[in-house]
Order: sequence, then C-alpha cells, then structure tokens
Amino acid sequence: MKLHISLFLTLLLTAFANIAGAQSTVSPYSIFGPGEIQDGGFGTNKGMGGAGIALESGNYLNSLNPASYAGMDSLKIIAEFGVEGRSYGLKNNSESTSGFNGNLAYLALGFRYTPWMAGSIGVVPFSTTGYSIDKVRYVEGLNSQYLTTYEGEGGISRFYFSNAVRLFKKLSVGANVSYMFGSLIQEENIIATSIVPEIMIERKDYLHSMYFDFGLQYKFSTNKTEYLFGLTYAFEQHLDSKHTVSAYDNSYTLIQTDSENTDYLVIPEIIGAGLGVKASRYTFALDYKFQAWKGLVYPTQDQAFKNSHKFTLGAELKPWEFSAMNKFYQNWTYRCGVNFEASYLQFGTTRIMDRNITMGVGIPLYGGLSKLNLSITGGINGTTNNSLIQENYLKFNLGFCFNEIAFLKRVID
Repeated sequence: MKLHISLFLTLLLTAFANIAGAQSTVSPYSIFGPGEIQDGGFGTNKGMGGAGIALESGNYLNSLNPASYAGMDSLKIIAEFGVEGRSYGLKNNSESTSGFNGNLAYLALGFRYTPWMAGSIGVVPFSTTGYSIDKVRYVEGLNSQYLTTYEGEGGISRFYFSNAVRLFKKLSVGANVSYMFGSLIQEENIIATSIVPEIMIERKDYLHSMYFDFGLQYKFSTNKTEYLFGLTYAFEQHLDSKHTVSAYDNSYTLIQTDSENTDYLVIPEIIGAGLGVKASRYTFALDYKFQAWKGLVYPTQDQAFKNSHKFTLGAELKPWEFSAMNKFYQNWTYRCGVNFEASYLQFGTTRIMDRNITMGVGIPLYGGLSKLNLSITGGINGTTNNSLIQENYLKFNLGFCFNEIAFLKRVID
C-alpha cells in the first residue's frame, strides 16, 4: 500500500468541505453554548469509549493528547480516516421521534519530522448543532399566546497542526495549533396570530479563529508492563466570528439585517487527566475531563451553565498472539469502554447527563499494522423528568488506520 501525499491533500480538502457542513446531532440541548461538543479520538480511541489521554501514538494516531505523537516510529507515515453514523430516538412525556444521520468524522496524517520531533495534521469536528424546538410565548402585557419554532444547524470544525517532543525517555510534551471554522445557524419562526405577525429571524455566526491546547505524558515500566500518565490543558478562549441577524416577513422578503464582528462564542478552560496500563496483550485507560463552564455568559442565551465532568474507562484486549496461521478472529483486537458525563446544562434541579457503553474491534490489514476499526456506542442523553427531552442513540464508527514504511533508504551494493 502506497500512501501518496497528493491523495491525502485531496482528501483533506474534501474533508474541509464535508466536516465543516456536517450535522451529526439532533439533540435539542445543542442550542446552548457552541453546540454539542464532540468526543475526540480516532478509531482506536473510539472503540475504547473515547479513552486514551495517557496513551502514546504507536501504530495509530491518538489525537486526545498532542504529546502522544512523540511515541511514533521514525520510519512510518500513519493516516487515519473515519465516518460516523447515528441512529437516534427523541422523546418527552407526550411524543417521540426517531431518525438517522451520518457524515465524515475525521481525516489525519502523522509522522516524525525530525529525530526529536513528531506530530500530525488533520481536520476534525469540534462541535455540532442540530435541533428543532417549539415554544409557546405570551404577548407582553396581554394574556395572548403565540408559537415560536427554533431550528438550528451547522457546527465548528478544527484544522489542527500538532507537534510533540520527547524531553527525556519518560516525558513527552506537545501542543496543538488549530484553526476553528464553520457556521452556527438558527432560524426563529414566529407563527402568525391575530395580534402577532408572521416573521422569521435568522441568526448566523461564521467562525474563523485560532485555538490552542497542550499536553504531556509520562511513562515508566516494570517487567513487561508500562504505566502511563497524561495531562491536557486548554485555557479559556474566545472565538472570533461574524454575527449576522436578519429579519424576514411572511413572503421571505428581507426587512432588516445587522452584522458585527464579535467574540462572544467562548470555549471554557478544559483540563484532562488520564492513567494507562499497557502490556503485550492488553491496554487499560481511565480518563477524567473537566470543563469550567460556570460563570460563562452567552449574550444570546439566558441559560446559566455548570462546570462539566466526564469519566471514561476503556480497554483493549488481544487474546491471541498475531499469526498468519490463526483463524481470522484470533488476529482481531477487541475493545470496550464506558462513559459518564455530567454536562454543563442544568434545568431547575435536573442535571443533563450522558451515559453510554461502547464495543469495538480492530481488524488487521496489510500484514497487521494497518487496521479497519469498527465500534458501536449505545447511550442515553438527557431525561424525560420535569418535561425535558431524552435522547436514546446508537453511534456507529468506521475508521481506517493505514501504516506505511516511508523513510527507509535504499541500499545499493
């Protein structure tokens, strides 16, 4: 298998177009903040429930921690490509709906630039928005009601360039420099009554901003077992955007439009910590991620945010030694993971929780280093308590990880 840079660049441009316009959620809770923030990681991490802050990139890329790329082999180029599908069901106390959507999930390339530095470039989703909400409102000063429908779409994507160095044999540090781009679009449709005219208000944010985050990893070994520790950090950052508000009448004729350059879209301070244990036949990882949403204010929303907490436990097992003589399933890698997240949203005394379980496999290609990664995640987000909405979902991930020996010099006798 030959991986050509020109082909990768073509795919990268395609990924820009597809990931930037992708909508991978229908959750009504994506109306808040910058949308539903997406889980990181590629095929291997996704099969482990998204765990891996402490794990090094070896025969795959681990985008959960930029320091991980210091573990890459100096002779390889590694490419990751993935797609995702989501089957969902939404319900409250009186009605329900269901559906399916899918999109390109990520595209990345990693290799060692110098004997002491390695890294990765790629494009991945950061957040996504997709909702349709009906809300009954009262005319100010009167007892008359009218119906407003809110519909949203879009998302924020991240084109990143990562660098990592190994300072000592046991310690690695890394940083991501990212360009955030995309659009968040909301349509507010006011249904006409005898008192209220029909009107549509469209709000758009066009993102174009830099974003930075950092990581470190430390490892030590006893006998044939490695013990790993990882940290990630991103400070609070404001994203630059062009904010446009347009009003239309019932014939979709523009009544008024206003636009301004603003930075009201805020990504909170994010801290991640991970532990890992790795041996020849198994890997275990435990992650914790904290997001400091409390106190952040979005001028277009009146929702008070809470600090979010997320715990992830993942495992990877190789029950049999790899061999060309094995039955096909004996050369597979088996993965699983569990997730629990207390999100940054709370309505009254009800906190929005997301809980899920993941099962996955890695199927070897091209002699075992390259892999086809498959995983399925089943989860519940939200609740029907206090007239809220619950989403039951299944996420399907299909990822390709290609390893190419690219830096060997030909020896001529």
